[in-house]
Amino acid sequence: MTSKEKTPAYRAPALEKGLEILELLADIKEPMTLTQIAAELNRSRSELYRMTAVLVERGYLTRDPSSDELHISNRLFDLGMKASPVGTLVEEAFPTLHRLSERTRQPCHLAVVSGYRMVVVARVESPSNVGIAVRVGHNLDLYESGSGLALLAWMDEDERSALLDRYEKRTGGFDRESLEAELKRGRRSGYLRHKSSLVQGVEDLSCPVFLGEREHVIASLTVPYLKGRAAEVSVKDTLTHLREASRELSTLGARHGGF
Repeated sequence: MTSKEKTPAYRAPALEKGLEILELLADIKEPMTLTQIAAELNRSRSELYRMTAVLVERGYLTRDPSSDELHISNRLFDLGMKASPVGTLVEEAFPTLHRLSERTRQPCHLAVVSGYRMVVVARVESPSNVGIAVRVGHNLDLYESGSGLALLAWMDEDERSALLDRYEKRTGGFDRESLEAELKRGRRSGYLRHKSSLVQGVEDLSCPVFLGEREHVIASLTVPYLKGRAAEVSVKDTLTHLREASRELSTLGARHGGF
């Protein structure tokens, strides 16, 4: 031991094991079985079994019942959202979100990448009597929503390719060719229009939010546009307001270094 190295004043072996599991899954960015985790950490399954069981019970890990794989949930993300500076940045975005909602008479939400999924970090409900509410923390694989598609379309090409490889490997019937064509159309037009996979009659209108002048995408801004008699503002005008709001948020993101 060198003079600079210090023996920890206190040891908490159980806590250390739990943190090792969370840090490993965060670094790997892939779901892993308990056997794989134990091998990677050079520990036995038995000494990690209780740790993973507690982390699942407390909501920090989720377990895929079909494969028994474990991955990090949004619980840590939710805790981080309550602390500065992330919470402050999201709060500063709310005036723009409220203006967008008032102008379009539709709800809107802001989403960011969390691993291979998109997660909603802020939302404003519709000022009209009818609208779609998306809760903060709602998450889906990136290809499953307009918000995620906007994040995919403008992210680094190598990162996008790696994610598409993952979806293709793990998802039956994944149509990569059609998806890449949709992403290409989005990059050309500057926005994406995607029929909601969850709610009939809703079309996600999504724009990227950049860090500065198109340096890289840091978030996506989406209006889950409810069509029909409930729509008070046209899709065309809604897209105009949406693109203006995304530019405002890009300026905000550049000032603060991201959301």
